[in-house]
Amino acid sequence: MPRALPLATVVVCLATLTARAEDPKQYGLPVLTRADFNRLAARADSPVHWVADRNADGLVDPAELGAAGSGEPLQQFVSGGKLTPRFERLYRELVELRRRESVARELDAGRPVLVETDLSRASPAERKLVKELVAAAALVDALYYRQMGSARLVPELRKATPADRALFARNNGPWCHTPATQGDRHCNGLPSFPARRSETYPGEAEMDDAGCKALAAHAQAKRLLDPFTVVRKRNGELVAVSSHEDPRFAPLMRQISRRLKSAAALVKADPGEQALHRYLLAAAEGFATNSWEAADEAWAAMNAQNSKWYVRIGPDEVYVDPCQQKAGFHVSLARIDQESLSWQQKLTPLRERMEEGLAALIGPPYRARKVRFHMPDFIQMVLNAGDSRHPLGATIGQSLPNWGKVAQEGRGRTVVMTNLYGDPDSKRISRLQATSLFDRSTLAHYTDDPKAALVGTILHEATHNFGPYSDYRLGGKAPKEIFGGTLASTLEELKAQTGSLWLLPLLEKHKLLTAREVKQAYAAAILWAFGHISRGMFSPSGHPQPYSQLAAVQVGTFLQEGAITYAAGLFRIHFDKLPAAVERLMQRVGRIKARGDVAGAKKLIEEWILPAGQQRLHAMEIAREMLKHPKATFRYGIRY
Repeated sequence: MPRALPLATVVVCLATLTARAEDPKQYGLPVLTRADFNRLAARADSPVHWVADRNADGLVDPAELGAAGSGEPLQQFVSGGKLTPRFERLYRELVELRRRESVARELDAGRPVLVETDLSRASPAERKLVKELVAAAALVDALYYRQMGSARLVPELRKATPADRALFARNNGPWCHTPATQGDRHCNGLPSFPARRSETYPGEAEMDDAGCKALAAHAQAKRLLDPFTVVRKRNGELVAVSSHEDPRFAPLMRQISRRLKSAAALVKADPGEQALHRYLLAAAEGFATNSWEAADEAWAAMNAQNSKWYVRIGPDEVYVDPCQQKAGFHVSLARIDQESLSWQQKLTPLRERMEEGLAALIGPPYRARKVRFHMPDFIQMVLNAGDSRHPLGATIGQSLPNWGKVAQEGRGRTVVMTNLYGDPDSKRISRLQATSLFDRSTLAHYTDDPKAALVGTILHEATHNFGPYSDYRLGGKAPKEIFGGTLASTLEELKAQTGSLWLLPLLEKHKLLTAREVKQAYAAAILWAFGHISRGMFSPSGHPQPYSQLAAVQVGTFLQEGAITYAAGLFRIHFDKLPAAVERLMQRVGRIKARGDVAGAKKLIEEWILPAGQQRLHAMEIAREMLKHPKATFRYGIRY
């Protein structure tokens, strides 16, 4: 068990979560560089000029100002050796100009893509069902805003610009997310520049790594970090409160529960949707009681044979949480793509072989277990909400649940989203990115056929269910207790993505893929990794980004082993060397997870995310080429 800190120490840590060096402020606002000040002052037709930052403090001082024009134009801005109220008004105006530039840059880094669903020929009952679920999704968005810390800021939108409102809606709050604005202290969708403070934690604290570690070291850490609770402070003590009992979360959860019961009533008499009926009722009960086991059971019983719909509503993934412990509320609504049945028939007979092969590769203490999860259903997205609707990009595969009996017994459900990134613009941009980063020999194996990336997604999600998984226990401890939430998340995604490459030769052996298709899948996976590397290893708030870090480990390892080489600004995949390099990485990651090797995990990841590793990885070159093109921002439309 982690060493328990005294309660007073924990409270101090939580009270000083923003102990990182504060950015300098002028008038409580992010400071302008001298270049920005002068550029914007000229644009605002002001005579003031910041001549030099003589004391190098980054702040405008009276003695550092001059003014264009004749006479005494500076007097209205500096008087008696002090900056005047007129200067403060000017400074605030210039900061607002600079903020709006950043907001525009943030929005322009996204490329809008419409995912439209035509229900005009659906039955009246189906249209009513979807409308009820859309209403529930809006409530989930409001619940998610509380987890994000943006709910308290909604009133400020009344005075916001259209661009500010667009950023808030796209990003689930006013905070910027794109690499184009990373580190830009002026990028915020509200003039008040609010920090992100999740309502999941006490005092709406801006959790950082120190705060998360303080909670993990608390004597009641297991309860405080339970994914379905919020942390509150009562009588000086930190306590965990079930979400459905917390005054901020409970009203919305009750409303969602009622909506789901109404949706369930619409399919009660449909003999073809009894599985959906049972799930909607169970999910409604989950929102009412914050107990999700029955909902997971009902959801796992749904499949492509017993429902034409895919619905998942509730708390699942933890990536949005600063400590990567609390599950984010979300909605995924889709229609089943019947093509998945053919893939299920092909892959289901191989499940045991995949698990046994991975167990043999990892070795003790891990032993092969009986795997009973469903091979992926293919789904066509209708709507994403809450934690499922990302500012940039979208989830293209998912395996759930992450906790509970269904997860422990390997009976979860895996899905692959098939109607995303298939639009002409997405294909064109991917081709341009591949051309700018792959040499001619590798580019010959790049394809626009979505099957190449689709196979990787299928195997990634399947691998979540093989080997040491998210609910695997070592000495009675789950991975998040051993490694901490952030590191455990990165390791699990690294295992899954490496497994997607490791399993490709098995599919070729069983003639499910040709040798050429395997190479195409490798190329698609490496380009995917380049995309995540280009976004940086940490979020703007300083939290690790699991997909970016796993991508860095993969590409860096393959470069180190000669399976990928870099010359003249281009990467070459050596397809003859890559399978062996993948297998060695798969073994290393599997053994780290199976043995609870925290030191080994940190060594593996830090080697490639620290500056020296980034340089050897050619991360700057990758980012330069990948970020020339805006990333997809998915918008969802439904025609009734």
